[in-house]
Amino acid sequence: MFSTNRLFLTDNMKLTGLHTNNSKLIDYILLIIIILAGVLLRFWDFNGIPFTHDELSALGRLRFNSFTELINKGIIVDGHPAGVQVFLYYYTKLFGTSEIVVKLPFLISGVVAICIAYLIGKVWFDGTTGLFSAVYVATMQFFVMYSQIARPYVSGLLLTLLMVYAWSLFVFKKQKYIYLILFVLFASLSTYNHHFSLLFAAIVGISGLFFVKREYLLVYIIAGISIFILYIPHLHIFFRQLSYGGLGGAGGWLAVPSPNFIFSFIYWIFHLSSIALITTAIVVLYLVIRGGRNMSFNKSVKKRLTLLSWFLLPIIIGYLYSIFRSPVLQYSMLIFSTPYLFVLLFSFHGRISAKEKILLIGIVLTVNILTLIFVRDYYGVFYKQPYEQVVKTAVIDNNADDIFLIGGYIPYYDEYYFAKFGKSVPFIANEDVDDNLSVFSNTIRYIKQNRIVVQGLTGEQLQIVQSFFPYQIGYKHGFTYEIYTFSKNKSDKEKASRREVIAKATPVFEIGDWKNTKTIVAYDSTANDTVFFVDENMDYGPSVTFVLSNITKNGLGIIDVEMDMMMPDTITKCLIASAILDGDEVVSWNAINVEDYNPIVAKWTKVYFTIDIQSALKSSKDVEGLTLKINVWNISKNNILLKYVTVYKKPGNPIRYALFKDIYR
Repeated sequence: MFSTNRLFLTDNMKLTGLHTNNSKLIDYILLIIIILAGVLLRFWDFNGIPFTHDELSALGRLRFNSFTELINKGIIVDGHPAGVQVFLYYYTKLFGTSEIVVKLPFLISGVVAICIAYLIGKVWFDGTTGLFSAVYVATMQFFVMYSQIARPYVSGLLLTLLMVYAWSLFVFKKQKYIYLILFVLFASLSTYNHHFSLLFAAIVGISGLFFVKREYLLVYIIAGISIFILYIPHLHIFFRQLSYGGLGGAGGWLAVPSPNFIFSFIYWIFHLSSIALITTAIVVLYLVIRGGRNMSFNKSVKKRLTLLSWFLLPIIIGYLYSIFRSPVLQYSMLIFSTPYLFVLLFSFHGRISAKEKILLIGIVLTVNILTLIFVRDYYGVFYKQPYEQVVKTAVIDNNADDIFLIGGYIPYYDEYYFAKFGKSVPFIANEDVDDNLSVFSNTIRYIKQNRIVVQGLTGEQLQIVQSFFPYQIGYKHGFTYEIYTFSKNKSDKEKASRREVIAKATPVFEIGDWKNTKTIVAYDSTANDTVFFVDENMDYGPSVTFVLSNITKNGLGIIDVEMDMMMPDTITKCLIASAILDGDEVVSWNAINVEDYNPIVAKWTKVYFTIDIQSALKSSKDVEGLTLKINVWNISKNNILLKYVTVYKKPGNPIRYALFKDIYR
């Protein structure tokens, strides 16, 4: 009897061991598939991944002869900690500045991050949690995109993941000092990487006080003090950057986050796709239901509350800092804390079969990849960045011998791509474009080349360019950019694109719904012609109104206004204004002051004004019930003459903000 029971137990143990080994094998196979998917998504068309603005800015701040110059002129002025910039300084000296070389360490970091996310999920809960955490880090645009950008985001992701993994081993497994030393090392590197990875390291460190056993509390506190001591050399940079009004390199351009920031962020994480979001919700719900009575919600409450705080606290702190100090909060800064949202979500599961695990991870993998490629059009959008595209348009798509270029934020951006393509053209960088429209007009007037390629100009500047180069023979658009090619060769007239005239008013005829035109027609003896005469007693000159849905069905489009104007007596303030109205409520208002064109008394001056409907509506696609009104506002009550007012429409850019907002379809 004893022998029989012993045999039964032995056989049962063998079966259990076999099941465990099979389960581990399946987990490893799934992990390999997830990692391969992550590699493919990050290294797709490796040679074609261009630099972004931030990367070119960082490279432009590496051209110094000493470490001191790098700190004073390349780091303190930026707003980010020194870590990544110092790394790039020495790395590019050794290996060069090609896109492939510069991006490679960051791409590798993004792949390794997938593995560490798996290990963290496994340490905190089990291999299933680790696999689901890894699949999201592998396939979501958030993690893929920042793996392809050589800035302190994916590097910080990897460092903070390694920090948390070492911390987790010390807290949840064995209290070996090697784990604590690794925690100190990776936490210290995180503090030098980004201010938000520093913040996250502090949050994790404080969390440990609630987990570490009493006998190890003193050594844990000493570890925290060590991290601070290692950060002391950087404190003077931190306080200098803080004195500039903000941290994070926002440079004053970042807007204050809206109250619904967190909801917008979460929706963006899931590819702005209801399919991806619902799929995740269904999978999580299935795992919870499938766990049934085997689920133990009470057992890991402390862990789950910690994970929730890790995800939420950087958002809350960044939001409050942005409201009360200086705007810094943006999606990129939350990459260090976001993986723990997935660890939390997929911690709620009981035992599932191998088939279920394969099926559910396969579904998540498929949905995330398909929405990344087709819903977000990630590769079509991200792989075309403005600075490479504008130089390529000038030196490859056109005859470089007869082209002038206006584009590239600073000269280095253009010079980098001139060197890459082995060709150059005369150019002006955007930072050197004079804001004064009269000065800008004179700059364009004296360009000798017959063609001009422009990017990054205002709508008014574009119209000035077109007044001298009347034929638009090229147009490209992409994320954050529109590139136009104009010509003054009459031979290009036939193939030129033309703006659509949607309204025009002259003393002789009208197109559109105009007001204040019939009563102000007068005869100008000096010009021997009829004109519109807005006298000093009139508040408004010609005005035209459009039903917005007749112009655009989805809130996308650009309106150009052109007029010929004279102030016969004195130059005073006169605005060309536009208002988008919902009934009597003003949704958006914009204007330009005629004085910006430096008009001369008693001389005719071309005046231009542009309304970007997409920007005016703040990317809202709802145009029902809205009207657009454009008028001449005689704000200083002066005598004004007008020969004509013409309103044009041209296409907007459906993917201008497509990496972070919906694509216009």
